Amino acid sequence: EVRVPYWHLRSGQPGDVLAVTAAQHGNEVQGCEVVRAFREVCERDLRRGEVYLIPFTNLPAVRHRRSHTTLEGEQPYGEDLGENMNRTWPGDPEGNDTERLSHAIHQTVISRCDHVLDLHSWSRFTATCTLVRAECANAMAMAAAAQIRFTMKQERPQLPDGAPAPIGVPFNNDGRGALCIELAPQWVIRDKEVRQGLRAATNIAKLLHLMDGEMERIGGPLVMFSAADREARTHTLRAPRRGLFVESGLEPSDYVEAGQKLGHLICDDDLTTVDLIAPVSGYLWQYGCHREHSDVRLPAMHPYADEGDILAAVMTV
Repeated sequence: EVRVPYWHLRSGQPGDVLAVTAAQHGNEVQGCEVVRAFREVCERDLRRGEVYLIPFTNLPAVRHRRSHTTLEGEQPYGEDLGENMNRTWPGDPEGNDTERLSHAIHQTVISRCDHVLDLHSWSRFTATCTLVRAECANAMAMAAAAQIRFTMKQERPQLPDGAPAPIGVPFNNDGRGALCIELAPQWVIRDKEVRQGLRAATNIAKLLHLMDGEMERIGGPLVMFSAADREARTHTLRAPRRGLFVESGLEPSDYVEAGQKLGHLICDDDLTTVDLIAPVSGYLWQYGCHREHSDVRLPAMHPYADEGDILAAVMTV
């Protein structure tokens, strides 16, 4: 048996019901602190409707300190999709441990809600980003309210009716609206990302009229893109030679100017230093030398670059 605690706050007035979930994957913990902080905001400012807040949605995976309960050291997510909570909703009371857990949470909480904000994290090399279903007007409104610099528009997944899916799929399929935010990076909790997540949750609550007041806006434009136009708008900087990439104190989502130094290579054949320069002005979508599975494998984060490795990607507005 496992007990997953959650908060249920009621305003006492009619209105929408919002769920905020975090840590479906046990190494994605930024959202846990967002949920805790949002509870304090709701206790003070909730005027209409209700909120359900689950900071440790996949508590067994958090205790296991890995994305799924069955994974071991340096195993990527895809090696056990059957225990990937993000692909199990609405769960199965006769399924594996994760499917049973999803079923219990769905029956107790999610089935009572009108909207879901689902907080995840991906690796530090890609900017914090909102993932939104482009054809769902309510989801798009939630994405605009979230005020995260990058928003990736996604298409409706091609799944058979009733097939296991991410938690927000049925909410978007019927037009209610759900949103996923990737608060990079994983494994750690950082004040900057927590503040972004808290702003998003609070703004969405205001959008849904659960709270009063003006939404908090970020400076500069929101960068919204789809898979179709991402390649055209992204200018990727690759290592011209082999060597160690030394970053210049930047982070994904930072604004850079064309010609700005993004870092340098210490070449290992002749010990020369090669500066890496931003090819265009825009926001850093990716930054740092990394490879596949850098979310769970330390060698994939190593800053030694082979010729052609991606070092940065700048997205134009």
